[in-house]
Amino acid sequence: MSKAITFPTLSPRTIAAWAPWVAIFLLVFWPALTWMAARFEAADSFYSHGWLIPLATGWLIWQRRGTLAAARPAASFSGFWLLVPALLIHVVATSIDLHFVSGFAMIVAVWGLAWVLWGWRVLWTLRFPMFFLLFMVPLPGVLLIYISFQMKLMAATLATYFLHWINIPAVQAGSTIQLPGVSIIVDDTCSGLRSLISLIALSTLWTSLMPLSSPKWQRVTVVASSIPIALAANMVRIITLVLITVIYGPKAAEGFIHYGSGIVVFGIALIALAWLTRGLAGLRPSVAGRAG
Repeated sequence: MSKAITFPTLSPRTIAAWAPWVAIFLLVFWPALTWMAARFEAADSFYSHGWLIPLATGWLIWQRRGTLAAARPAASFSGFWLLVPALLIHVVATSIDLHFVSGFAMIVAVWGLAWVLWGWRVLWTLRFPMFFLLFMVPLPGVLLIYISFQMKLMAATLATYFLHWINIPAVQAGSTIQLPGVSIIVDDTCSGLRSLISLIALSTLWTSLMPLSSPKWQRVTVVASSIPIALAANMVRIITLVLITVIYGPKAAEGFIHYGSGIVVFGIALIALAWLTRGLAGLRPSVAGRAG
């Protein structure tokens, strides 16, 4: 199909025309959606930011509204080559309870549906928002638990080395740091995995705010740097909590101090990310000057 079409306006008639298709999509992917919602709302969730991803994606699409109009949307049967396999994978994955596979299949189905309705040009124009949707699909729990455990061990090891460096006797036993008269457990909250996942998603979104002329390597650097920034910020949090425990006792590091410190440290990580972005932006004039 090659007949040119335009994006419909959001009128009552348009809403009525689209409502059945939206209902069918929700019905087909309801198992994946309910699984993701449960993961978002879980007390120990690593993906509490998941609800924000569709909203951020909508904003990213709105940013490109002018480019979309120039993309000459045209319906295309080629999109079924992406849509149909995604639906089949979803059905199989749901039948064997591989919900994370079903979640990724749902995102691919969104890509395929956009291709069918508006064509490849529109899909290519929306490649960044469509890619960003992947951040709302939680990874398998077993994988997250393993990564969190390894991060806890690393955090406990580094904290113990730091305590030795400042002449505080400490012994590491797994994710536990034994101090004179008290033992400190580096739990899942302090592993840093939650803030790491959130900061990677946020840094990816952050790159959309960079000037269009920014080189691709700068955008990649911002996203890649979110990993060491998140790990370093979490280490500062753990060491601070350990020192508070040593000086004021274990009760002082509980409650608001324990959870509030995570918010403060995440804010510091954002500041570091902003500083890095500004520093990278300042490199371009000097590079251009040398090239001239």
